[in-house]
Amino acid sequence: MAITNFQVGTAVTAAFTADADTAVTVIYITNKTDGDGTVDVYVTPTGVSATADHLVYSQLSIQARDTYIIDTEKMILEDGAKIWIAAPDSAAQFNATISTIGL
Repeated sequence: MAITNFQVGTAVTAAFTADADTAVTVIYITNKTDGDGTVDVYVTPTGVSATADHLVYSQLSIQARDTYIIDTEKMILEDGAKIWIAAPDSAAQFNATISTIGL
C-alpha cells in the first residue's frame, strides 16, 4: 500500500500517476481554509490529458476545514493512468491524500 500527498492548485495537474496496475482505495481531499471551495477531479487512461470528458467530480463543494472522502467504489488504474485534481475557481486551498495498492 502507498500514500501520495498532493497540494491542489488552480491548474489541472496530475495528482497521481500509476507506475503499474494499481487499485485506488481512497482519496481524501481536505479544504485547509476558513472558506468553502470547489475542486474538479479527473481520471484518464495512459497517454491522455484531462478534459471535460474525463471529469468524475465537477465543482465538488467542500466546506471550510472539512474533508471529502472518495471511497465508495475502488478504481483500477492501468500503468500510466492518472488522477488529476484542480481548484480553478476557488480561493480555498486543498490537499489530497491518495491511498493505492499495487495489483
